[in-house]
Amino acid sequence: MIEINSSNELLQIGNIKNGICPNCKNRDKLEYKIFGGVIRIIFIPIIPNRRTIKIYCNSCLKEFNVKNLDHNSKQTFKYGKNIKPIKYPLWQFSGSIILISILSFAIYTGIEMKKLEKNYIQEPKKNDVYKINSNGDYSTLKVNDITQDSILILLNKFTLNSYKGLDEININENYLTKKSFSRKEIIKMYNDNLIYEIIRN
Repeated sequence: MIEINSSNELLQIGNIKNGICPNCKNRDKLEYKIFGGVIRIIFIPIIPNRRTIKIYCNSCLKEFNVKNLDHNSKQTFKYGKNIKPIKYPLWQFSGSIILISILSFAIYTGIEMKKLEKNYIQEPKKNDVYKINSNGDYSTLKVNDITQDSILILLNKFTLNSYKGLDEININENYLTKKSFSRKEIIKMYNDNLIYEIIRN
């Protein structure tokens, strides 16, 4: 179970000069507080938490939102806040940066592997292993011999209902039956995704 938590801390406090309280109408008694934090997965910071702004009147002790202020008070608040902007620290995005980097690397690796596999299927070598999926039945094939027009394949005697466990059945003792395929047949099997992965040692 993945633990997700968020923090909410006081980031900034300031006064709204000449601001008028929506409740008691006293002037120059308003202050604002900006709260924020970071969302973490386990202990890794992913993104900054949504920031909230609260307005307090030190005269009547009421709490308001910015939208409750009159136009001039809103403008004064925005001006004062912009003088001391709160920047988002880069470390708060560190988890997102790591996840994006891992995802980008995985995509790049997948693309490069597909390029290699296209070469492998065009130029097979002895002991290449083909992982196959035939309507949900998973197994492996091993290249035993290659001629100019055909490829002699060893068939694995076991099939599984999941891709998990294929490495365990990929042992020499399980390859008992031989079958010859043309190069075109093997390429078609790959293009049709019947052969979905090629392992070359």
